[in-house]
Amino acid sequence: MSKKSGAQIDEEGIQVAVCRHGFLLRGLNHFRGEIYAYPMFLQKEMSKKANVDFFCMDVTCRYWPYLNKIAEGLPELLPLTEMRPFLSVMHAKAHTAKCEVRWGGRSQDGAGNTVGEEVEQVNSFLSRAALVTKYMTKSGRVNMLTQQAMGWNRRKRDNLHQVLAHRYVKITERAKVEAASFSDFKKEHNLDQETIQQWVYDVRQWAVTERVYAPGCTEGLRVDIENITVTLLRRKQDLYRQHDSNQARQRKRKRMRELKKKLREKVVQYNTGVQEEQIDEELACSLTEGYTLPWERHANGNTFRLKRSVFEQVMLVRRLEEEQSILVKEMSQHIMFLLKEVQEVEALRGQTLEGIKTSNFGDLTEDAAHGLKSVLSRRWHFLKSQHKQAVHAYSGVAALECHDLQLQQDIEESDDNDYTCPESEEEDL
Repeated sequence: MSKKSGAQIDEEGIQVAVCRHGFLLRGLNHFRGEIYAYPMFLQKEMSKKANVDFFCMDVTCRYWPYLNKIAEGLPELLPLTEMRPFLSVMHAKAHTAKCEVRWGGRSQDGAGNTVGEEVEQVNSFLSRAALVTKYMTKSGRVNMLTQQAMGWNRRKRDNLHQVLAHRYVKITERAKVEAASFSDFKKEHNLDQETIQQWVYDVRQWAVTERVYAPGCTEGLRVDIENITVTLLRRKQDLYRQHDSNQARQRKRKRMRELKKKLREKVVQYNTGVQEEQIDEELACSLTEGYTLPWERHANGNTFRLKRSVFEQVMLVRRLEEEQSILVKEMSQHIMFLLKEVQEVEALRGQTLEGIKTSNFGDLTEDAAHGLKSVLSRRWHFLKSQHKQAVHAYSGVAALECHDLQLQQDIEESDDNDYTCPESEEEDL
């Protein structure tokens, strides 16, 4: 949006907070564009309502130092720094290699297989209202966005049991495949557990080590060449996997040609400054498979690129294993939450029925009391249906793995408490 057109409107956009299942939790209006104060406000609001472990954002690597600096002057914001920063997985691929290892979601212990792109899904859904809301009044715009948000959350709530069950089955299958693939990789390179742990530690230390290079020095050129090479290899791998249109691939190829030109300039500059172990310009710039840069060659044949590959596979296997445990916990919590809701509505429904029988309507009229009974009955039947569907979906999933004992116990407990009230059923007829 241009500065001239943006000056004619009050709100320039919205920013939302979303959980890992896609539920829209909070939102605010933009008045100054995307500044760090907006996510900090949402983070502060969410910290009051829930026990948040991770804070995910597409520029976490820039936002977190800002938050720490602000918290030094405002002690009331210090609890926000206790959350763990999480750079969304897909956005991390567009950052530097060190940034991805240090902040990326795949490297965060306890994060599971959370992608961190749920906000993008919500933004895509809400963006369909952009063409009409900019012509609305403030109240009309708020109502439109509120209705869309409520509809989005309603669909997420109604389908949550299916999503969790399907995700668990999918993650379980993928975890087995990735574990088998990593086992074959270890045999191929003759790696033991101690070596793998050391390489993981080496990569983490490399990511958190900040080095300052003088302009034009050899070390600085090496870092630039490594980063450009890794970026090109990743984009070459994802060219057909993530882009299904010729137009999108054409844009990516143009960007890759620009990076290759920049890589060639860096290689020529590096070769000019060193006499020994020069880089093969053609092999390096054509991304020839198996070619390693001179400083990556070691006596034992292991390169840092191999260490990065091992690190990424170890992190992927760990995150998939964590995701299984997280999903079991979430399915158990979902069942117990629905059961608690059923019991609370049942208790309120019973009180209303008792008041109608004794003609004790309290502050309500008789018609209002009967209306409340109908609303509670409808809500009770809906929750019962949701609870039964969740139990049915999770029962099949819990039988897949033996470590789902806690989930199976919660399902059996909910079945024992799955009662109905005969008097209530008679009153509904």
